[in-house]
Amino acid sequence: MQHARLLLTGDAQTWKYFPYRMRMKIRGIDLGWASAQASGLDEKRSHWHSNSGGPELEVLLDTLPIKESDAVLDIGCGKGGALLTLALYPFARVDGVEISRALAVIAQKNLEKLRVRNATVYCGDATEFNQLDSYTYFYMYNPFPEQVMRLVMNNIVASQRRKARRVTLIYKNPLCDVLVQAAGFRKIGESKEVHPDYPSFSVYTADVPASVTQMEARSFG
Repeated sequence: MQHARLLLTGDAQTWKYFPYRMRMKIRGIDLGWASAQASGLDEKRSHWHSNSGGPELEVLLDTLPIKESDAVLDIGCGKGGALLTLALYPFARVDGVEISRALAVIAQKNLEKLRVRNATVYCGDATEFNQLDSYTYFYMYNPFPEQVMRLVMNNIVASQRRKARRVTLIYKNPLCDVLVQAAGFRKIGESKEVHPDYPSFSVYTADVPASVTQMEARSFG
């Protein structure tokens, strides 16, 4: 009944997402919205959860030169909707980190239901998660405010200092764009916001040599 109402009152974007949403529903995938409070999170450090997987993300990923040697980490992965879409591409790993245990459990179950075997959801604070050196892609859907984002970007830059490599960041609803670019990331692409419920994506890349000093790596903070 809810889906029928959406179709009757929705716009073109609602219709575009309808087949995707129905596929997920039929397969028992839980991608529903969740507030920070309902997820047991501090609203000063975490934003509410909403799914960002599906058609719009696929359109963006189709433009990127993803290789079988690449691995991606979804930082603040919520229920794993983006991970399910990322898993359709030739990443060696599609992992996520999520501070809410309740959301992390749902994400892992969603991955298991769709038999995604090259994924792990880590439950923990993104600011303390330092196992970043194996990832060449990072994904975020505006998961937290600026003070947390700053620490996470510090960790990514420090990882590049340890292991020099090109890193690509896919960032949906990029409210901390200035901070990301101050960290040395160059914007190489962006999508248009087509609807308030479907914010735009920005794509950034950065190369940091292993010789960069700790002071230089943190200079944007």
